[in-house]
Amino acid sequence: MPRTPLPGWRCAALGLAALLAACADPAPSAPPVTTPPAAVLDEAASAALRRMANTLTSAPSFTLRFTTLREAPAGAGQSILLGGAAAVAVRRPDRLYASVGSDLGSFNLWYDGRALTALNTQQNVYGSAPLTGNIEAALKAMEARLGVTLPILPLLADDPYAMLTPAGTTGRLVGRSIIRDTVVDHFAMTGPEGHWEIWLEAAQSGLPLRVSYVEPGADRLRVTLEFQEWNLRARLPDSTFVFTPPRDAARAEFRPRGQGPAAALTRSTSP
Repeated sequence: MPRTPLPGWRCAALGLAALLAACADPAPSAPPVTTPPAAVLDEAASAALRRMANTLTSAPSFTLRFTTLREAPAGAGQSILLGGAAAVAVRRPDRLYASVGSDLGSFNLWYDGRALTALNTQQNVYGSAPLTGNIEAALKAMEARLGVTLPILPLLADDPYAMLTPAGTTGRLVGRSIIRDTVVDHFAMTGPEGHWEIWLEAAQSGLPLRVSYVEPGADRLRVTLEFQEWNLRARLPDSTFVFTPPRDAARAEFRPRGQGPAAALTRSTSP
């Protein structure tokens, strides 16, 4: 059967369609998949933390005062704020005194390079245990003995920068703000233990005026330290770190490790 030729208009339409198809842009393709850049500790954050660390480690002795606000679980999905205040005196390499008062209890600590002494000021009982090493080692031993976390530890370490920025730490400058009439730089950090923030003086000293971090765990509770006073030229005589029992104070023994500061001491049964 002979093929019937297509009408002229149909031939023209097919030819035009082919021409348009040949001239059209190719169909858009999906954008290439790219891997986002790896998070890093940016240069501004690293430089500021190093400046702060150098300021602290170059001071042979210093004092500081700070307050704390700590979220604590209160049941039924609620959290409450527990407050505290502390005064600390440091003389490198191995002298430390601290006076702490908080909603969880009050106690004083003395470390003279040979022994750790703790005084429960509410119950007027004290105990002492042999201890040697520098301030960082002593604070770590105190954490284990008292069953608490001492958030001030990284700032009193031999190398604050190294303790604050272990492998895997990332961070960036958030911006500039003011704390109690002092210009500060605000940094947000993420490390192996979680998220934390620090506000450092924009001045050359770079001292911390505020630190806040989220504790590990499902509750993700926050602890905030506010530094009211730094004295990097404090003159601290030996007597600062020598414990003298208060009148009528009872000697005690340290309980087994990890029971917390309120339960760390028990009265001795011996005269």
